[in-house]
Parts: sequence; structure tokens; C-alpha cells
Amino acid sequence: CTTFTINDKKGNIVFGRNFDFKNGCGHVSVNKKNLKKTALISATEKPLVWVSQYGSVTFNQAGKELPYGGMNEEGLVVEEMLLPSPKSDYPSPDERFGLTSLQWIQYQLDTAETVEDVIQSDANVRVAYASQRKKSTIHFLVSDRYGKTAVIEYIEGKMKTYQGNQLIYPVLANNTYDDSLANANRYSVFGGKEEIPSHGEEPLERFAIAAAMVHNYSLNDNRIDYAFSVLDSVAQSEQTGWPTQWSIVYDINALQIYYKTANNSKIRKVALSEFDFNGNSPSLFVDIDNDVDGRSDFEEYSTQANR
Repeated sequence: CTTFTINDKKGNIVFGRNFDFKNGCGHVSVNKKNLKKTALISATEKPLVWVSQYGSVTFNQAGKELPYGGMNEEGLVVEEMLLPSPKSDYPSPDERFGLTSLQWIQYQLDTAETVEDVIQSDANVRVAYASQRKKSTIHFLVSDRYGKTAVIEYIEGKMKTYQGNQLIYPVLANNTYDDSLANANRYSVFGGKEEIPSHGEEPLERFAIAAAMVHNYSLNDNRIDYAFSVLDSVAQSEQTGWPTQWSIVYDINALQIYYKTANNSKIRKVALSEFDFNGNSPSLFVDIDNDVDGRSDFEEYSTQANR
């Protein structure tokens, strides 16, 4: 997977995301505010209970409340990517509440307005493994409507963040940010000696290609079209075994989402302004491969559809 943000310094921020995986099924889910929720956790954790403060639209493959990413009505975007690094490890159980990684995403979209809110939540919640049998780990790119972006990783059991001057390129793929940055510096566009590849399959190459394209963005470019061109440049084919299933562009300040899928190349648009996020209205969803022209194409959530 590959993610990035483009900030034109004039109040327009777009966030791009490719989801590379063997399976492309999923729902676009509308999540309500003012709902009381209890965390789904392993037996060793104490259950966190919270009330969603913000509504959101998310992209879900593991079921409702377990998104791979999304945007809330305050313009906060959270997206995850696999991080198969020996350095990556979630915190050991402690006095904080433990949330599995996907529910951690929903919790942040429910309760946080800014990147700083997400980072500060580490005092109360931590990402936890779903069971005592440890599995793969992920890391996150997070952006808000105020122009802030951060990489969040769990390295050797502790949250590590990159933002501000530390976040030289607001890009993330499937290596640690440190390793990605060190590799990018070998290319001439970043002061090195090697020519950057035109298309990359390896995560380090994808990071460098996306970083170069983000750097080359011009105000003369259409920000949505340009974001999709970045995603196309780092898209993966079936031959890799991990083809690009979803390509998503968040227009953060406009609170609009554009996306296409491997099974439906038509770019669809979802505007958060079309939805009633109050808790007393029905929850809605749409199959991620369906054509969408607006709220009327969404249907009411059901347990059967979720399963």
C-alpha cells in the first residue's frame, strides 16, 4: 500500500491511498455520532467504552467498526499500511486501554479532530494485538484540515511519530519511515546519484516515486487528478501477488472522497455533506464496487450485509 498528502499551502489538502491486497471486497460505511461503543478486545484487555463525537465515512473489509481507513466530518483522515519490519511491535499490556489496530482507526475517527488529538490519545489507548498470538503489524498516515500530517508507527513497543520538520516527505508505504527516507536519498531527485524508477513494485521504490511526485505538484495541476496520477504511478499489478484493489483520494477541506476499484475503474464521489451523522438516523453503506452518484445509492446497514 502507498499513502501521501499534498498541501498546496492555499488551504487545499488532498490525501491519496492505494490499497494493495489479494482481496478487493469491501463496503463504504457511514458511521454515526452520539453512539456508545464498547471495544472488541482479547480476553486479557479491559474494554474501553466511548461515545462517538464525530460521524465518518470509512472503507471496510473486515466488517463495520473495523475500517482500513476513512475521514470524519472534521476532516481528519486516518489510513493504515502493512509494516512487515522486525522493528515494528505493539506495546505490551499496561494500564492503558488496548484497541486492535482497525478499531483504533475507528476510535480516532470517532473522537479526534486533529492529528495532535490522535497522538495525544496514546496516553489513554494503545494499539494491541488481537490475540496473544502476535500477527502482522501496521503503521498509519494521519492528516487533518489544518494542514497537519503525521506518520505514526509502533517501534519496539512504543509510539513513534514524524511530523513537522521530521516529516520531510508526507508519504508512507510498507517500510519504516526511517528506512524509506534513507533509501529515497539515493535518487538524484533527492540529491543522490541514481535515477528514480518510472514505476516501482518494491515499497522503497513506491515511497520514492510518490515523494518525488508530491514534491513536483504545481498549483496549475488539478489536485484530484494529480493525486490519482500519483496513485497510478505506484499501482501494483496482479503479477505482484498484491494488486491494487482500491485507489482513494480525500479532498480534506471540501470533505469529499473520490475512489475507484480494481473491479470498477469509474471514479466515484462521496460528499460527507450529504449524510446525516446523528445517531437516530439509520446507518448506511454501499458495496465498494457499486456505482455511486450520491447518498441515494447507499442502503441501510444490516447484519446480513455486514457478514
